[in-house]
Amino acid sequence: MSAESTVKPMPSGVAGAPRNYGVFVMFIAIIGAFSSLVNDMYLPTIPSMMREFHTTPSMTQMGISMAMAGMGLGSVLWGSASDRYGRKPVLLISLIIFVLATALSLFSRNITFFISCRLFQGLGAGGAMVLSTSIPADVYMGRQLAKLMAIMGAVNGVAPALGPVLGGFMADWVGWRGIFVVLLVIGVGMTFWTTRYSETLPPQRRIQARSVKDYLKAYRVLFVNRRFMIYVTIKAVAIGLLYAYIASAPFIIQTHYGFSAVAFGLIFGGNALAMGIGSTLALRFKVMKQGMIAGCVGMFVFAVAEAVVMWSGASFLLYELFAVPMLLFSGMIFSSANTLSMEVGRDEAGTASAILSVVKYAFAAVVSPLVGLGDMLHSAAIAFVAVTSVALLLAWSASRQPSLADMSRSN
Repeated sequence: MSAESTVKPMPSGVAGAPRNYGVFVMFIAIIGAFSSLVNDMYLPTIPSMMREFHTTPSMTQMGISMAMAGMGLGSVLWGSASDRYGRKPVLLISLIIFVLATALSLFSRNITFFISCRLFQGLGAGGAMVLSTSIPADVYMGRQLAKLMAIMGAVNGVAPALGPVLGGFMADWVGWRGIFVVLLVIGVGMTFWTTRYSETLPPQRRIQARSVKDYLKAYRVLFVNRRFMIYVTIKAVAIGLLYAYIASAPFIIQTHYGFSAVAFGLIFGGNALAMGIGSTLALRFKVMKQGMIAGCVGMFVFAVAEAVVMWSGASFLLYELFAVPMLLFSGMIFSSANTLSMEVGRDEAGTASAILSVVKYAFAAVVSPLVGLGDMLHSAAIAFVAVTSVALLLAWSASRQPSLADMSRSN
């Protein structure tokens, strides 16, 4: 941590490795999958929700945007709080908020109430998301951290894959409310599991901030760190592409191409698995930054090809042909950018994870409703090209930054 900050930094190093690695990975993977669960399971019901609430596609997609905004806000709140008070109590509070908001959303009678609940649902899920990256940084570093992030990426690829599939099967039977009951059960289960979770940030490694000003200085130190912010922003624009795809896919696949909710779930699920595969491919690069740059280049190339397909109204086969590699390369960015960001911000892992989360979800919250403006195929195509162009420029900037020795040589 820079000497500019008045916040007492946590001592360097990591906590002891967990006794049961498999259980630890499972716990981290589930809390890391909350953003996928919050949005992906109910995706097949979005067109029917629009009809139920008598609203527009853009207004319905605000449910995604408000959840993303809540996750971003929650990341700022929970990340810094976990650096000060520990991971376990902060995770418990955030999960309780998620459970309460999910329960209240079941009583929605109009889109406004539903969107409001989604904000608080995202706020609670934000705690799970930010801690899913800061907790691993407490106990691992270097290539070990990269391997865990890749495993999480692969496992979490199953969550967005299974989410729409389950949602598609449930859509016609129980509707979106039945899906939210499942989310409620998951939230309650994880709350109880967290009570058995061992704290990974002991008191001697917590920051000793005395005021809000101290917290803000800790954020400022990371915000002015060029390397850190490049990695964070690359992850954010990759998330922006993902949520442009998520927001547009139900309407394009179901409405434009005429597939059922069940078929949409299977198609979207298969595409999501490509992201999990991509996250593991990043480990094949000896230097993690090279994997991230390769991901940016590949994502841009296939996003442009996908945009041409959508703009011209070509066949579904072509739409799918370019969607799969586009998402695969974005998966490479997710694991590599996560690892690189947390390596740079290790001494304030909660704050670093908060910045990583809030930037990416703020970006996603802005992009998601834009694809609903005008012709969905055209607006989504523009969004795909715009966000991946930014990623390409940032990848060029990252290539000019010196590599972290820890990422290329440790372990």
